[in-house]
Amino acid sequence: MGVSFLIAGYQDVRERLVSDIVWVPAIIGVLLAFYFAPSMDLILLVRVLIIGAIALVITRYGIVGEADGIAFVFVVADPAPLAPLPVLFAVAAVALSHIVYLFATGMTGKDKVISIAQFRREARWIPKAVIVGEEKKKVDANVNISREDVEKVTDESAMVEVQYGVPTVAYIAAGYVIYLVYLAIFQSGVLLGLP
Repeated sequence: MGVSFLIAGYQDVRERLVSDIVWVPAIIGVLLAFYFAPSMDLILLVRVLIIGAIALVITRYGIVGEADGIAFVFVVADPAPLAPLPVLFAVAAVALSHIVYLFATGMTGKDKVISIAQFRREARWIPKAVIVGEEKKKVDANVNISREDVEKVTDESAMVEVQYGVPTVAYIAAGYVIYLVYLAIFQSGVLLGLP
């Protein structure tokens, strides 16, 4: 699963888009967890189903991106006894640190207007509205659809009202790496016992 998180985190930072193929190692990891930790099968299944259902709903309504929802499901699929709590604490620490930095530097917390050319070049922006001349048209609030709405605009003089899109999968990847380092240093028996 770590391989998937590292690649997905890198893609999320670079492009804010994560390829579906990235999740294949994580799927294999989950299957291995079910195979090699049969005593955890019910717990793993319940965790994956509950978080999977929540992730599906929040992704469907566009609250988070599709890769974000998928990553949360894989976090809870870790067969370690206390998982996913240590990972989620690490994710929260990474996310909070980065978001505080973004607020301090003025990158987030307020909407910004950029040219459509800049919007197309930089995938880090979440569109809120398209401005053509004096007309401002809101785009779909669903983060999985809004970018596609703006990509359809043909007027190169258009401006886009945006907000900074945080790399949630990168936060999850960093949290997972911190968790693995913690296990390696303080609980190597648990780490070596993982499938």
